[in-house]
Amino acid sequence: MPDRLPRVLTLVAFLVGVGVITGAAMVPASPFDTMATSIRIAKSADRATARPGDTVTYTVTVTNTGTTAIDGAAISDDLSDVVDDAELTSTSADSGTARFSSPTLQWQGDLPSGAKATIHYSVRPADPRTGDGRLTGRITSTTEGNNCPPGSPDPACTSSLPVS
Repeated sequence: MPDRLPRVLTLVAFLVGVGVITGAAMVPASPFDTMATSIRIAKSADRATARPGDTVTYTVTVTNTGTTAIDGAAISDDLSDVVDDAELTSTSADSGTARFSSPTLQWQGDLPSGAKATIHYSVRPADPRTGDGRLTGRITSTTEGNNCPPGSPDPACTSSLPVS
């Protein structure tokens, strides 16, 4: 009997872990519902500072980390505090559609489970310098399960660099 105890404990742990039983209550098995729709958004710039006339290239990645496809995932990058200092010079996306309507860069696309979309855009700070001397952009998304909902403190959703 002692050699069967580890197998019995493993079975009980498995059943509790996938939601078949919790204490004495029986609940439906649905181990992946909390991860069904989940996207991870991250934004970066190719430099830490910029001077008037430089080109700053930003990369935004949108990754479906959930277990189901997402039709119409969407992000908005508020560039109000970028375009006061710089001009947008290019925009591209390897999937979906990216478009700029001042002051917002928007992307929308379909993401199968595990897929990633990459958006690139470049800006050139004005020469002579204008604005507040910072290139600050903030991404938000209303797509379910994302890390950048409005008001999110996640640093992956924001970029800010000085123009010297």
